[in-house]
Amino acid sequence: MNPALVYRRDIDGLRAIAVLPVVLYHLGVAPFSGGFIGVDVFFVISGFLISTIVYREVQAGTFTYARFYERRIRRLFPALAVMLLLTGIVAWFMLLPLDYKLFSEAQGLSVLFLANFHFWNKTDYFNDAVGNIPLLHTWSLSVEEQFYILFPPLLLFLVRRFPARINLILLGLALLSLFGAQRAVSRVPETAFYLVHLRAWELLAGALLATGLLPGHRMQWLRELSALLGLALILGTVFMLDKSAPFPGVSALPAVLGAVLIIHAGQGGQTLTGRLLGTPLLVLVGLISYSLYLWHWPLFVFAGYYKIVPFTPLEQLALFILSCLLGWLSWRFIETPFRGKSDPARRRQFFQWSGVVAGALILVSLPGAITKGAAFRLPENVAEIASVEKETIPFRRPCFGISVEDVDQERNVCTLGAEGAADFLLWGDSHALSLAHGFDLVAREQGQSGRFLARSVCPPVLGSREFRPSDVSCAEFNSAVVRYLDRHPEITHVILVGVWSTYLRRDLESADPGTSFAAGMDRTLAYLERRGIRYTFLEQVPLIEHHVPQVLARLTALERDLEIRPTSQQHEAGVADARRYFDDLAKKHSFARVDLSDVLCDEQYCRVKVDGQPLYRDTNHLSKAGSEYVSPLLQTVIRVPTSEQESR
Repeated sequence: MNPALVYRRDIDGLRAIAVLPVVLYHLGVAPFSGGFIGVDVFFVISGFLISTIVYREVQAGTFTYARFYERRIRRLFPALAVMLLLTGIVAWFMLLPLDYKLFSEAQGLSVLFLANFHFWNKTDYFNDAVGNIPLLHTWSLSVEEQFYILFPPLLLFLVRRFPARINLILLGLALLSLFGAQRAVSRVPETAFYLVHLRAWELLAGALLATGLLPGHRMQWLRELSALLGLALILGTVFMLDKSAPFPGVSALPAVLGAVLIIHAGQGGQTLTGRLLGTPLLVLVGLISYSLYLWHWPLFVFAGYYKIVPFTPLEQLALFILSCLLGWLSWRFIETPFRGKSDPARRRQFFQWSGVVAGALILVSLPGAITKGAAFRLPENVAEIASVEKETIPFRRPCFGISVEDVDQERNVCTLGAEGAADFLLWGDSHALSLAHGFDLVAREQGQSGRFLARSVCPPVLGSREFRPSDVSCAEFNSAVVRYLDRHPEITHVILVGVWSTYLRRDLESADPGTSFAAGMDRTLAYLERRGIRYTFLEQVPLIEHHVPQVLARLTALERDLEIRPTSQQHEAGVADARRYFDDLAKKHSFARVDLSDVLCDEQYCRVKVDGQPLYRDTNHLSKAGSEYVSPLLQTVIRVPTSEQESR
């Protein structure tokens, strides 16, 4: 018998080493900053174990797709189905419409093992917003099962046509996949993270162990060293990597290599590391690892959805214990009964019942998926508050983020206020977009006309570095704005809007002082003063720690009370550097400054809602209602000075 097929306690222990960092990373336990690499270790283990079985049966001529996929369904589907059903019940009563829509879509696609494609188009795994997505973790199950749709036919073909070159071909495919992942991670990281062809190299690493790429160690000391090094690579990655690193690709290689070294060392005999991994507690965690992986993330998401603020250490401990308990219950009473030997005579019936359950789960996901998150589930006021997140933003289309060519040809340059020759220009980033509606209202009242030119994460400064990769550089866009002003001498007032504290903080990252935000601002002010254009700075709105519409809606739905307003002192501390910067500018230049916090904050707190309506549509952009709320202050911004009125 192939020794690789003998039950190995060390592999169950390795499963524990894979799943525990994932769970602790998702709990936010700081030392486990790279715990997400546990999934990569799982891929290697799965690639080894499944490929060992398939390769043996293909070589023996006993492989059948029916038996292979029955085993996969028995292994994965029952526990997954129960998790999807129970989380669906909780989600129905708890999630806001947008979150429930995303949940429902993922619920249906998880059954079909297509969730990775869904999240590929929807979210960045390392974004804080994923804390509201209970089924995000199903992406990895989808990647694994897609691999096992493609891999058995490939292996069958290679055994029959190129038996002597199997390892060479599989190694070539693995290297090609790794190369593609490394290229993608710097350009389209979500593609590298979620798609099977760029994750295949991790599964193929395990498969290559099963097909005998590496000869066994002949000396015990070499096995010991190999296993110990493997464990060190995995643990080192868990504690040293973090979500800011480009991932996956080469950054996942140490963890993958570590898993390969441990599995390979154990193929030739027992090691000290193997005995450590084979201790009863680690083996138990390894046995329940699949169910633990299934249940921990929805549990954490729902708990966080209710709690809103970060978990305390005691709450983290309680959630960890509860997730392990749920994992054990699922393993004991759902996984284990279905993993017995199959009965070929009843295989068709098993597939039929599996299809019925899958169809039922897809059916129950439809109300949330095909509607706007089944908003009818919630009280009308809750749905209304939550909808602010996706409200139609005035002047977003077609005005916001237009191209350089559009600016130069004056296409889609929107008018604020009355039609006619422009009196002022609103120039800035996405915060200018948030204020465009308010400026439009007050300009109409005063019979004035303005224009609007803005791009996301693009401060109104000339020749600065890029603050976020984009298909249109900020430098090119802002140069086009200057050309626009040159063509329109009737514009005598420019209003500059930006999240100033953020750009100034990022100046510390700039290697070239000439392309810094401050240097760019100096060039902007020099241009405006040379042209004789007066200008006004709008100091930024208070930044909120929480997503305002979501949190207000959740608090309303759950009948909870939580203070989410930042204190005025917190706001002042956050903008202190920006205020000092503008104070220094005022010593050299003459301009107006208008502080939006004069309206949004009182002596104690900064407002996030008025009459139950959110003033923000996220954590930092004013909503339509918020733009209207600050409009009295905006009116003072565009009011024409007496001297100009007389000259007219």
